[in-house]
Amino acid sequence: MNHDDLRYGNLKHMQTAWSEATPGVVHASWSGHRTACGKSVVEAKPVYESHPRDITCAECGATAVFDLNTAREHARAVTEKYEASGAIRHDFASSFREEAIEAIAPKAFEMRRNGESWNKIATDFLLIAASGEDGTSRFVGKVGQAVIDALEESEFPEGY
Repeated sequence: MNHDDLRYGNLKHMQTAWSEATPGVVHASWSGHRTACGKSVVEAKPVYESHPRDITCAECGATAVFDLNTAREHARAVTEKYEASGAIRHDFASSFREEAIEAIAPKAFEMRRNGESWNKIATDFLLIAASGEDGTSRFVGKVGQAVIDALEESEFPEGY
C-alpha cells in the first residue's frame, strides 16, 4: 500500500488508470506507469478527468481517499506501548501495523463507498478480528481501532 507521501492529499495529480492484470477494474495512479496497488498501467485518464469516485480497486481507493501515513502513526502509538513493556518486538510491531492497514483500509474504502458509517466499520472489525477477551484480541482491537480512527480522521471530504 501507499508508502509515498505524494499520493494522499495530492488528489489533484491523481489519474484513474487501468491495468491488463485486472480487466474492468479502475485503479489510481500518480505516475501513469504504476497503479497505487503496484500493477502496470496500460491506460490512464488525464488528471482533470479523474476522480476518486471512479476508482473500483479497493487498495487504490484506500490509498487515494485516506492518509495511510496518519494510520501508521496512530497504530505506532499503540504498538510502541507494547514494545516498551517488552510484550512485543519492534520487527513484529512494524509488520503488524502494516498488515492491519493493508487489511482494514481497503475494506473501509469499500464500506464507505457503499454508504456504511464509521461506527459500522469499527463494529464489524471488532466482531470479526478482535472478538475475544484475551490479551491478543485486545491488542488486535486497539491497533485496529487506531487505524480506523485515523482513516476516519483523514478521509477525503468530497465524497467518492
